[in-house]
Amino acid sequence: MADVQSQFQEFHKNILLDIGSNALLRDKRDTLLEDLKRNIDPNAPPYTSFHQGSYELSTGVIPVSGDPDMDVGIIFECKPEDYKDPVELKRFVRNALKRHNRTIRIRKPCVTVEYMKGDSRELHIDMAIYCTDSAGVTQLARGRETDPVNTEYRFWEASEAKKLNGIIINAFSGKERDQWRRVVRYLKRWRDLKIGHKNIPSIALTIEAVNRFQPVFSSVDDKPRDLIALRDLLESILGRWVGSRLQVWLPVETRCDLLKEVSDIQMDDFKARLTKLCDALNDANKEADSHEACKLLKAQFGDDFPVPPKSSTTQQNGGSITPTGRSA
Repeated sequence: MADVQSQFQEFHKNILLDIGSNALLRDKRDTLLEDLKRNIDPNAPPYTSFHQGSYELSTGVIPVSGDPDMDVGIIFECKPEDYKDPVELKRFVRNALKRHNRTIRIRKPCVTVEYMKGDSRELHIDMAIYCTDSAGVTQLARGRETDPVNTEYRFWEASEAKKLNGIIINAFSGKERDQWRRVVRYLKRWRDLKIGHKNIPSIALTIEAVNRFQPVFSSVDDKPRDLIALRDLLESILGRWVGSRLQVWLPVETRCDLLKEVSDIQMDDFKARLTKLCDALNDANKEADSHEACKLLKAQFGDDFPVPPKSSTTQQNGGSITPTGRSA
């Protein structure tokens, strides 16, 4: 069996996108939060901010197409009944952030700030607006200015993004967390390349990885074996299909099925492509030649997956592999 761990880790470096390395996104976020603090209407309730999404979880990948983004949560100190029209709070944020070099839109789930470079969008930051109900559950402001007032199009929806952050971040620790994050990034890049629609959200892959991932390290040198860890995860996920569907339940409010928008045809395609990826990982693991193994992997993960020269063949792995179990 060829040892392709170094190629997996080089692939990870190629696709890695995180807040620490992306100074532009970080600077734009900091400027937005400063502007919000300085310019928000004095009639607006006090608020706090937090990070959510892939940057907070350290699972961001460089987009294959489109522009990089960041998710920020703004929690106002009020209750849903104080602002029956949640768009009012979105307006406080939008108005405080207006500047000539920004395009700001009130979208249904958030307030989006876009930065342009020429005719193309260079990056964007989504600001989700929350308050907290009397039971302590955070509620997400949904609705656009173009939606009719006092209708089902403008509403508060239970959404515990901050609590979800904690569940995911604390699922693993140390080197096992590092491997988990790499595996999630591999899956997200594969999804971006191989799935031709957006109904398989990143959070569904992340939650499945929290629930099913088992770290794998060599019993000889204790080095990670990402190929086996990813293959085992896929086999576990594929074994969870019930009939024609896979369900992935959000572990916090609204506790919905994250794949409910996936059509039966899309679900069949998703399963077929996951199976093909799993088969490719198995075939690569059986290859004695690292060049040939990485060619199989590149076909699944794209051109950012490196293929060593033909001359570096038959690189043997470091010995047997051992799932190490979970650590909280």
